[in-house]
Amino acid sequence: MAGFSPLAETLGDYALSVAKRHGNESAGELHLLAAIRQWEQAQFDERFPESFDRVERLLATSTGDSLERPALDDSVRNHLQQVERSADAWELANVLLERLPPAPLNDGPAVAATARAATDLAEPESVDTPSVIIDDESPLLISRALAERISAAAGRAVEEVAALIASDALVVAGMVLGTEPPKEVAQEISSLLETSESAFDPRDEVSDLVGTIAHGDFEDGDRLGTELALALIDVGEWAAALDEQVTRDETDRIDDIRMFFRDQLGDRLRAENDAFHAFEAEFEQLVGMQGVKDELRKRVEFLLVAKRRSARGHRVEPQRSHMAFLGNPGTGKTTVARLYGKLLHDVGLLPSDNLVETDRSGLVGEYIGHSEKKTRDVVDSADGGVLFIDEAYALADHYGPDRKGFGAEATDVIVKLMEDRRDRLVVIVAGYSEPMQQFLSINPGLRSRIPALVEFPDYADEELVTIAERIAERRSLMLDPEAKAKIRAVMATERSVEGFGNAREVENLLDTAQRNIVARVSELGNLATSRESATVLPQDIPDATEPVVKRPFGFSSNNA
Repeated sequence: MAGFSPLAETLGDYALSVAKRHGNESAGELHLLAAIRQWEQAQFDERFPESFDRVERLLATSTGDSLERPALDDSVRNHLQQVERSADAWELANVLLERLPPAPLNDGPAVAATARAATDLAEPESVDTPSVIIDDESPLLISRALAERISAAAGRAVEEVAALIASDALVVAGMVLGTEPPKEVAQEISSLLETSESAFDPRDEVSDLVGTIAHGDFEDGDRLGTELALALIDVGEWAAALDEQVTRDETDRIDDIRMFFRDQLGDRLRAENDAFHAFEAEFEQLVGMQGVKDELRKRVEFLLVAKRRSARGHRVEPQRSHMAFLGNPGTGKTTVARLYGKLLHDVGLLPSDNLVETDRSGLVGEYIGHSEKKTRDVVDSADGGVLFIDEAYALADHYGPDRKGFGAEATDVIVKLMEDRRDRLVVIVAGYSEPMQQFLSINPGLRSRIPALVEFPDYADEELVTIAERIAERRSLMLDPEAKAKIRAVMATERSVEGFGNAREVENLLDTAQRNIVARVSELGNLATSRESATVLPQDIPDATEPVVKRPFGFSSNNA
């Protein structure tokens, strides 16, 4: 949704989701109003009491039969262009409510139940025959793209592969449910695979396609076979959850299907997520950080297991992805936060890989009440992704229990929104280790919402030299061996200063060295060779100094 603010993008996605669940070809103003309520349900109901009942009844009477992903109406796009902040969204909700047509007179149980099930925004009504919900918030893993990749690798016609996958998916759904799947299931499967709708026959069995692909004599057969198995298991879990009542029998049948596919895969099972491979590939470009990578990976794997258990009908405690990154400047905290957010998005735990970086100045206002609005606006801009708060300890005002400062006001807002939006927002607070520990202990609400503290150690001397080599390569510079030795010695001296800048110090060192090269070769004019102009010599590296000891902002010498 190019040209939209992050908040507008979120509302647009929600509107499309509501329209999809109703089988509508496009998302209009009614769906946008439902999206605003989905974005902030508690505030919506407080601002517009009982108004959503009318929206539900209107949605229930607008259900279509489209299986295609809807598009935004032009009117909705025009509205979203005007949404920059939360205040704009509430003003828009006012306008849309005024334009709503009268609700249908027939508001009996059938209509109300249909509306509640379709919008997924209220508690489902208990009825004898559960309604089927095709939930666009949890898209299936099977797709035409998967069929095309298998087709290209195995040298088989894509239509043949898509038809086999569709047939297996329908059989798996029937096995899990113990009966013929609802017609909507076959329609959804055929739509995702772009193939003709398969007919269910209780005598059909799952084919050996997974094993054939996994053991095929072609590149990535093991990974493609495993991916296909996981996609078919996903269909089974989805089918079990259609009526929002996953039974023990259904989970047992899903386990049987898992074992069936494991037998087909044998030693070719490769269940490693592609997103983790991309994550590790990005991390390989960073110096050190193995412990940080392992900690983040374990956390994401835990969150995925919790999500799968919830999908299988198990009771799971609410999970939070928020973190605290503790360490000195220049240790890669912001870079890792960006990679962490991208990984969460790629594995389906966050709707966006957007990262918004801020600090105290971006959150704290100039007068009472201003900090709350300013902080909400920043959080709104990160909604769906990651909010990274650097030097977060600076929000601690240290006024004592009888006086609350603007930093505490901003922190209170963050703590509340971290909980309200835990399914779609990750907050990472970062800063020096000791002040951050103090900050987290000052606000117990904040500490209880952050399940993981990740330590970013200072780089070792050799790692700093490696960083210098990479920076030099990026700048088309060459480091003389003696220059590397001097960088090592300078860093060893300056690391003793509190708040040592690690990679930032190295970059600053090379900035100075590059200026010194220019001064050194300038007397040669155009007679200087390219090699001379690009080689860092030891005399270009500034000597170690005795810098003033740096103290973290916001803490006196007694608290540091």
